[in-house]
Amino acid sequence: MGCLQRGSERAVAGTSPTTQPLVSVIMPAFNAAAYIEEAIDSILAQDYPNKELIVIDDGSSDDTVARVQAYGDRVRLLTQANQGSAVARNQGLDAAQGAYIAFLDSDDVWLPGKLTAQVGYLEAHPEIGMIYSEWLPWKPNESGHFPAPENMVPNLAADLPPPEQLPIVPEGSGWLYNRLLFGSLLHTITVMARRSLIEKVGRFDPELKRGQDYDYWLRASRQTEIRQIDRIFALYRLHGGGCINQWPDVNYEQLVVEKALARWGLEGPDGGRSDWTAVQRRLAYACFNFGYHHYWQGHPKLARRAFLTALSKHPLHLPSWRYAGLSMIKSMVRG
Repeated sequence: MGCLQRGSERAVAGTSPTTQPLVSVIMPAFNAAAYIEEAIDSILAQDYPNKELIVIDDGSSDDTVARVQAYGDRVRLLTQANQGSAVARNQGLDAAQGAYIAFLDSDDVWLPGKLTAQVGYLEAHPEIGMIYSEWLPWKPNESGHFPAPENMVPNLAADLPPPEQLPIVPEGSGWLYNRLLFGSLLHTITVMARRSLIEKVGRFDPELKRGQDYDYWLRASRQTEIRQIDRIFALYRLHGGGCINQWPDVNYEQLVVEKALARWGLEGPDGGRSDWTAVQRRLAYACFNFGYHHYWQGHPKLARRAFLTALSKHPLHLPSWRYAGLSMIKSMVRG
C-alpha cells in the first residue's frame, strides 16, 4: 500500500480549507469502445468541480485507448496487459490522489448530482467511511438501443435535498458485515469511499476473477459503518458482452463468503451474530444457482459437483437432489 499512502499525502498537502476535496474516479476498461465515451461523459458532466478520472485500459484490442486519448488531459489514461478488473482497479488506486475514491465501469453511466451528493454526505458525516446509492438496470429497447439516461430518471438533480438531509435506506445501512454474508448489497458503480478507509482495507484481490468487489465490501464492513443513500445515481447497462451473461468455472460467490467466514466467523464488528444454519443455506442456494446455470449451459459434471456441495450444506433441498441426479445421467450419456 505504499503508493496509495503517498497519493494520500499529496492529496492532503494540496487541499486548502476553501477547496472542495478531490474525488478520484477509477474506471477499468477492456474492449469498451462501444460504450466508454458515454461513461466518461457522465463523469465529466457531474457538477462537482474537483475530480480526476483515471481510466485503466486492461489490454484492449479495439480502439478503446484512442477514444480515451481523444479527451486529452481531462482523462488520465493508464495501460496494462490484460490482467482483469481487480488488477486494473489496484493500479487506479495507486495513481489516485483524491481524498475520496469512486468507481464506474466503462459501459455504465452516472446520473446528475452523484458526486455532489455523496461528497456532501460524507463531509457531513465524518464517522461514515463508505456510502453507496440505488441504481437501475439499463436495458435496450426492441430496436437494440438504450434509452437516454435522462428519460430513465428525469429531473434527478433538481429534486435533491441538501447533502446532510439525504435520506438513507435503513435496511441497506449500518454495520453490514452480517447482512453482506447473505448477499452483496453494494453495486460498485454507486460506491464512494474515504481514502483513509481504502488504505485500511487494502487492494482488490487479483485472485478473484469475479466477486472481488463483494470481497472488498465485506472487508470494508469490518472497518466502518456503510450507508445507502435513497436515491438512484447510476445505470447498469445490460448487454450481451457483459459478465452477467457469462458464468465462470469457479463459484466465486461461495468462495468469497467462505473466505470471510474463515477469517472473521459469524460475528460482526458491532457484536451482531449470524445464524450458522442460515448461512449454510445461503451457501447452498449459491451452489445450486451456480450448478443450475452450468447444467443448462451444457456442463453436467461441473453442475453435479455444485449440486452435491449444495446438498452437503442443506441436505433437505429437494431441487439439488433432483438436479444432481439429472446431471449424473447427462454426464453418463455424454461420457
